[in-house]
Amino acid sequence: MRSINERVALALRPAIVVAVCVLVAVIAVNTITQLARTTPHVGDILVFAPSAVVPVGDDDTRLLVHRQDQFGCVLDLNVLRRSGGSLVIETEIGGNTKNFRVHWAGDRTSGDTGNCGADANLVIDHRDLSILALAAGDYGISHKRIPAFADDISN
Repeated sequence: MRSINERVALALRPAIVVAVCVLVAVIAVNTITQLARTTPHVGDILVFAPSAVVPVGDDDTRLLVHRQDQFGCVLDLNVLRRSGGSLVIETEIGGNTKNFRVHWAGDRTSGDTGNCGADANLVIDHRDLSILALAAGDYGISHKRIPAFADDISN
C-alpha cells in the first residue's frame, strides 16, 4: 500500500504539468506580442533627442534612403543623435520588399552633401527602419536609450 505522501505526489502531477504548460504558453504569447510590436506600423514615430554627447563605441552607421523624384540622401546616425529630429511613418509601400514612406523633420540628416534637409519625404526599407528604431530607442516619443538618460542626469 502506498503512503499518503506518494498519493499526494501522484495527485499533484497533473496540476504541475498544467501549470508548466500555461507558463510556457504565456511566455510564448508575450514573445510573439513583443515581436509584433517592434515591427513598424503606419503612424509610428521615431524621435531622436538632440544630444551633444554621442555614445562611445557607436559605429559610423550611414543609411542611404530614397526621396521621391529626387536623388537619394543619407541618414547619419551620429548626426541624427546630435542634432535631433523625428521620422513619422506615413504609408507602407507594398511589393517584394517591405518599404515605408516616412516624413523627416529635424535640423539635418548628414554633415555632408548627402543631407536630406530639414524637411523631407523619404522611402526607407523595413530593415533600415529597424536600425533607426534601435538607434532612437524604439518607436514612440519616450526615450529608452541609456545615453538619453545619462544626458538628463548631467544637466
